[in-house]
Amino acid sequence: MKENQFLFFLVLVLLGCSTSNKKWTQTQNPPHSLSSQETLDWVEKNIDKVLVKNEFKAPNGLVMPYRLFSPEITKNVKVPLVVFLHGRGDRGIDNDRRVYKNVGLFMNELSLVAPNMQHQYPCYVLVPQCSDKTVNEEWAKWVGNSPDTPFKGLGKDGSYSMSDEPSESGAAALALIEKIIQIPNIDRNRIYLIGLSMGGFGTWEFTARRPGLFAGAVPMAGFSDPTQIEKIKHIPFWIFHGDTDKSNPVEGSRTMYQLLKKAGADIKYTEYEGAGHGESFRMAFAEQELISWMFSKRKQK
Repeated sequence: MKENQFLFFLVLVLLGCSTSNKKWTQTQNPPHSLSSQETLDWVEKNIDKVLVKNEFKAPNGLVMPYRLFSPEITKNVKVPLVVFLHGRGDRGIDNDRRVYKNVGLFMNELSLVAPNMQHQYPCYVLVPQCSDKTVNEEWAKWVGNSPDTPFKGLGKDGSYSMSDEPSESGAAALALIEKIIQIPNIDRNRIYLIGLSMGGFGTWEFTARRPGLFAGAVPMAGFSDPTQIEKIKHIPFWIFHGDTDKSNPVEGSRTMYQLLKKAGADIKYTEYEGAGHGESFRMAFAEQELISWMFSKRKQK
């Protein structure tokens, strides 16, 4: 009798070990979580190494610096690509850390490239750098934008009229994205675009110029062209803006939200009361649901 009880106990133990090993294999990594401070320390120590410098010679001849984060994944796994467009003050050719050093997407406790988030949301991350070869070079290109009149054509209501042709940097960045998505592990149905300030302009514009490319987009405090709604209404958007923004009028984001909502789009809008230009970005990247919302979106076929 005692022998039978022992055998029964042994079977239960072995079954428990089998279940435990199965869970371990499914997660691929042992459960681990860095604290907020540990994540910030990890980011400060590793960010320049994991965002690898490179450059791309675009079909239009522009040489574009960029950074690329590549996740630790197995050969046959498909993961998203997140594209980040920086603001006007970070234009250049130096590929320096300034293109991401003040950006919560990379530098806060919710850093997308740090171990905690990568364990939950593995992905590639692309950070191109916009040229400053002329004073008017931007991610976007609008009617009136020229070296002599860089800001002509920007309305006080946060709108502009998109030009027929993209800027050199805009065209180069779109070509770079097309190159990067050739990486076999990238899921082409899950390409996401995030941009702040000038990058907010670019987010609205890139989705309008390539409406079949992106599965979701997050424009922060950018001007936009309201006439492009029909092209982009199938793309999920989460818009962010501060209501005291003195650089880019909040009315532009309000207008796009209302037009997209009327068109039946998958649309979210967050306006921060009392927040200015830079403050709204910090608040947006601290949103706990931002990454999970974005990664839930898949391009409509």
